[in-house]
Amino acid sequence: MSVGWDRAVEWDGKVLTGWVVVNGVATKVTADRATIHARAAGFSDALSWEIKRFRTEIFEKLMPFFVRQNS
Repeated sequence: MSVGWDRAVEWDGKVLTGWVVVNGVATKVTADRATIHARAAGFSDALSWEIKRFRTEIFEKLMPFFVRQNS
């Protein structure tokens, strides 16, 4: 299984959005604050400004979750 992702990660204040590529298929993925708090180690109580600032790091931490959802 090949896995990758597009580095364009956005935080709109409610939802983190980005793209993952699993076996050549690009899929738009999202994570709300509850998902970030539950699944991104080190961000269990992150505030909105922290999520915006560290959105790329958070997205990387959520990759296993996104891959499981989309494979």
